[in-house]
Amino acid sequence: MDRVQSLHSFTMSEAFSHEDEGSHQSSATSVVKVIENAKSTFPNLITAHQLARSLQDVLKPHGFSVNTDSANNDTLLATSFCCDDVCRDLEDELRQVFGQNFHMGGIAGFPFGGNAAFGAMAHHIPLKGNLIIAYGPHVGIDFDGIVGKVNRRGHHGSGGCCNTAIGSLAYVKAVNEGRIQIRSPEFSDPTDAQQVFVDAMLLEHTDRLVNAKNEMVELPHAVFDCQEKLLKKIMDKCCPKDVPEGTKIALLGGIQVNTPEGTPEYFLPKKFHLLNSDGVVEKDLLSDLVEEGTRDITKVIREKRLQAKMDNLTANFADVPIMEF
Repeated sequence: MDRVQSLHSFTMSEAFSHEDEGSHQSSATSVVKVIENAKSTFPNLITAHQLARSLQDVLKPHGFSVNTDSANNDTLLATSFCCDDVCRDLEDELRQVFGQNFHMGGIAGFPFGGNAAFGAMAHHIPLKGNLIIAYGPHVGIDFDGIVGKVNRRGHHGSGGCCNTAIGSLAYVKAVNEGRIQIRSPEFSDPTDAQQVFVDAMLLEHTDRLVNAKNEMVELPHAVFDCQEKLLKKIMDKCCPKDVPEGTKIALLGGIQVNTPEGTPEYFLPKKFHLLNSDGVVEKDLLSDLVEEGTRDITKVIREKRLQAKMDNLTANFADVPIMEF
């Protein structure tokens, strides 16, 4: 490796140095391995499908409208996830419940839309409506159960996931070891501004990463902490200035766990707060979400079908006045 490299060349070589390796075809054994490794590595995982439905159930008692077929839907969904194509499944599931989303995310899921995007989004909240913000980094697990890689469509074997985070991890290690000199562009250079920012933010977590038992498991947690710091700075600036008074904000942060086709996509919730329009936390709903999201899905379906039948039966009861003799 050259002693001096441009940031782009260094990032690309590190992020894509192990492409198309390992198993590339699914089997019953490989699917089970993915699911088991995901759940053991990231406890309290919720499938993307169940997450959207669980959010609906947890938020409904707090006044969030979830009827996407109605013009009266008063909830705006805002997301900040990575631009990687493997991250769209979760957004698709959320949109099926809450409608079209306002997207604020850039590489690795950082809310690079900044104050301008957040302010614009806040002005899109329906009148007397509420807001859901979902954000976080992502990590892959491939057919061989390896964390930090995922099998992508049209490829033989698996490759790095998240590529941005992996490139930034390599940057952190290179700086820590002093083994090469990396020419980073100025922050004013838009061509690599996001990568420069992620690298700089992750440097603050050098010790935890280089000393981690499994750096690929620790990496998304470190990236999440960086994103949370940036999002808080944005919200401190924009709340309550841009958010309409009386708006309820459901703030959901966590880690997407991407898996190969044929296996469930997952989300690890790390933070779920209910805030007022000033950005002040009013309630911690994380335990409610985890409890609802990890319930037996077949039991949940049966309960919902029974409740729907009971609601329909109640609606059809005749209102017969009581006669007094």
